[in-house]
Amino acid sequence: MDGRRDGRMRQGRRRPFAFAGCLTALVAGLALAAGFVLTAAADARAADLVVAGSTDRSAMDPLLAGFAAAHPDVRVTYLERDTVDLYEAVVGGALDPAPDVVISSAADLQIRLVNDGHSRPYRSAATARLPDWARWRDEAFGFTFEPLVFVTNRTLLPKAAAPRTRSALAALIQGRPDLAGRVATYDVETSGVGYLTSSLDALLMSDYWPFVDAVSDGGLLTFCCTSDVIDAVADGRAAVGYNVLGSYALARQAAGTPIDIVYPEDFMAVVSRVALLMRQSPNPDAAERFLDYLLSVEAQRVLAREALLSAIDPAVTDGFGQASIRADARGPIRPIALNAQLLALTDPLRRARFIALWLSVVRAP
Repeated sequence: MDGRRDGRMRQGRRRPFAFAGCLTALVAGLALAAGFVLTAAADARAADLVVAGSTDRSAMDPLLAGFAAAHPDVRVTYLERDTVDLYEAVVGGALDPAPDVVISSAADLQIRLVNDGHSRPYRSAATARLPDWARWRDEAFGFTFEPLVFVTNRTLLPKAAAPRTRSALAALIQGRPDLAGRVATYDVETSGVGYLTSSLDALLMSDYWPFVDAVSDGGLLTFCCTSDVIDAVADGRAAVGYNVLGSYALARQAAGTPIDIVYPEDFMAVVSRVALLMRQSPNPDAAERFLDYLLSVEAQRVLAREALLSAIDPAVTDGFGQASIRADARGPIRPIALNAQLLALTDPLRRARFIALWLSVVRAP
């Protein structure tokens, strides 16, 4: 897992894979451990279902394998793109083969796709179980519960010294000259998730701009991608990573990266990966089956235990998900609703003004 799926465009990242639910052939000599055949890219056009997403294929593999096991008659091709690139490719019709399902953590861009007529409505028992905030127009469906957390360097900031609120983070940077210039976060110009999370903070915090000014004292380290933010904290370039997607931080910590994860106690925003069914889907029935699978208890358990992408289903109590996050949180949790407020964030003029103001406040290193 490289953790780069929610940042800027990277050239040459499209890697289509297809999964089949039986062992009737071996293509290119490659097979998944779960027993599903990994077909060559040249065979992608013959797939029954195409999913395009901003999530790393390594994280998606357990979900795709689980779907293949439950639906052996459907082969799946997965196209991996970053959030902004994915949105632009969908709008421009540049994805080949054309997707049936689009998944992204940039919820605002997903809402824009719905508003502009790229998706279609769908209702089922599975979608009806979603909370109201995670479903919009029966076209946008949140299937994960993603907390935005602080990540800290264990050497520079032992647990007892780690900030647990935004005001404490600002005070820490202002009070310790050795930490000036050592806060890392996303670049709002190049990262779709970075623009989304910064915009949400501005809506939720009355003192957002003074906070940004304070934490950027000495320069703010900004990156396109989650893995880069975590890397900067792990190697000591940064003492704190701010607004980091919690599932990626947990996966890196579980893999041995020497970081601590802090749930902010003043409030913790939660975003969701959002799935859409494409209006021009070549395989609408398979797309609906895949969405129902994503929302099933079985898939939610895979999210919580294997993919570490945080299950939204509160019935999943083991592993990483809404239940464990709510149990561990020490402050209010604010899930970000899929609604027209997110749509407003995509207005080009508003986006340009926000980025210009952000750049004027953030101090260059």
